[in-house]
Amino acid sequence: MAKEFKPSVVTANDLIEGDSVFLGALGWVRDIAEARVALSRDEAEVLEADGVAGEDANIVVGPYLIEVSVATGRPVPVLRRERIRVSGVPTIPFGVAAPAERRAA
Repeated sequence: MAKEFKPSVVTANDLIEGDSVFLGALGWVRDIAEARVALSRDEAEVLEADGVAGEDANIVVGPYLIEVSVATGRPVPVLRRERIRVSGVPTIPFGVAAPAERRAA
């Protein structure tokens, strides 16, 4: 028996900025609320192909489908990893690198 399809969007990373982006109606967007949502397997296949086309055009890297809930009227990622990506907040501190003697541990 085939697994039940869940609504999905395509996400990737912007090739220049590295930000998480989503495939929208007019191209790649940073706000998941503007993402195209696939409500069937056929729509998901089209979204995946469009995502790969974005990678082939050197706009994004690593496009893939993520499952979303649309219960609130806007797509919300189901998996925690994807919710973190949508937030845009880094999970580790970044900035000035530690001195070499501290990194060697």
